[in-house]
Amino acid sequence: MRFQIKSADLLSSVALAERAISTNDQTPALTGLHLSVDQSHLTITANNLQIAVQTKTPCEVFEPGEHIVSGRLFCELVRKLPNEPVLIEWKDGQVLVSVETMEFSINTIVEDEFPPYPTCSERVMSLTDYELDRLISSTVFAASNDEHKPIFMGVLLEIADGKINFVATDSNRLSFVRAQTGQAYLEQGEFIVPKTNLVELARSLPMTEAKVEVLYGENQLAFKFEDTIFTTRLIDGRFPKYRSVLYTEQETSIVMKRQKFIQALDRAALIGRADEAPVLIQVNEGILEIASTSRLGKSKEQFNVEHQGAAQQAAYAPKLLLDMLKTMDGDQVEFRFEGTRQALLKEFDSDDHLYIVMPMRI
Repeated sequence: MRFQIKSADLLSSVALAERAISTNDQTPALTGLHLSVDQSHLTITANNLQIAVQTKTPCEVFEPGEHIVSGRLFCELVRKLPNEPVLIEWKDGQVLVSVETMEFSINTIVEDEFPPYPTCSERVMSLTDYELDRLISSTVFAASNDEHKPIFMGVLLEIADGKINFVATDSNRLSFVRAQTGQAYLEQGEFIVPKTNLVELARSLPMTEAKVEVLYGENQLAFKFEDTIFTTRLIDGRFPKYRSVLYTEQETSIVMKRQKFIQALDRAALIGRADEAPVLIQVNEGILEIASTSRLGKSKEQFNVEHQGAAQQAAYAPKLLLDMLKTMDGDQVEFRFEGTRQALLKEFDSDDHLYIVMPMRI
């Protein structure tokens, strides 16, 4: 193996692949980067068995070949190299990295320990990187961190009647978002992806309006964009039946400016944070009151809203409301609630992103 590559190209490829480098030293190959050179390209692969990333970039090839190097060491070294062409070659059991008058040698890892790259060939959907990023950011925050409930630690990628939906819940709240663009290749389908893997996927997207192809195979989903394949394992099991919770009619509805609601909740949360106190939301004849009480003090503020239905009050964890509000884009939001029943928060005049939150007992 011997090739020369632009420093910037090598750096961008390494930045993508390193997300899948394992930190478990008990399996050395999984801590490595697999470097493979054909007639004109370098392919870098990492696989920690939870996610796998493979990315390809052009280079000047003098001799094809493939070897595995320590992933963390190689990545850190590449970051510290000057912006000059990099010569990489294998010699006497080591990978040599040379730039100008500098030369570094890295020991290789036995190749037969490196797992084969997962194969995914069944087309599921295609959409832009911007749309995929929106779907991810609109749902991952609502997934659980409780390792005893793995299903709730995932995000459901659902195709229902040819439409693409992302859904996440931790049993106290649920976020549902429908794709506004994109194409589904199945009429029905359900895939539960670990939320941590989706976060890494979002960080890997080029955000250039690139097309992302999603494919399925052997309990894995692959996301193909530009010259990169990001593959994630799926969570086994059935996602909770959520539609009966999502589509319910609450007795009272209020419409208000999103930023005004955020600012009021932020101020109430500031007072209540010492005791993790809830915020009390009350509405009566078009006047919304948001209040909080803790050992630090009290807060109360009122403002006018569009109000339909009976006078109402309920208490909520402010963070659960703010998480949703801060991912939304609309200028106005609608909040439907009714005592001890679940509340619905959404953009006004749009049902593409619906958010259910349970009240707290007071």
